[in-house]
Amino acid sequence: MAVQNGKWKRHTVKGLTILLILTVCLAVLQWFIIKELFGFGTDMVKDALIRQAPEGVDRYDIEATFDRVKTAGMQLPFSFLTGQISLRKIRAVGRYAIEANKDEVWEADEINTLLRMMNASVGFKGGTE
Repeated sequence: MAVQNGKWKRHTVKGLTILLILTVCLAVLQWFIIKELFGFGTDMVKDALIRQAPEGVDRYDIEATFDRVKTAGMQLPFSFLTGQISLRKIRAVGRYAIEANKDEVWEADEINTLLRMMNASVGFKGGTE
């Protein structure tokens, strides 16, 4: 009886070890997928915003701001843990962008406000004026 109990425990440990390894592999895979999707989404929004930007908006500021956000986003979760990026502020930026673009037209002050909010979300003290 004790021998059967020992075999059962060994098989359980082996099974749990395999499940743990698979879980870690899936977590790493998800992390890479999230990083790629974040980078892809950032590039798409940056390109669309540059195309739609009216007079009074410096296209270099758009590129620089999105590059800062993309750099901080690519370092997740470490940039979040070190306080380099604020996900709460990023969420506020998204809400503002949706609200500001309800009429599907970007105005210069809306874009400049959006860029200032994005810069603040990654801790950049400069700004777009």
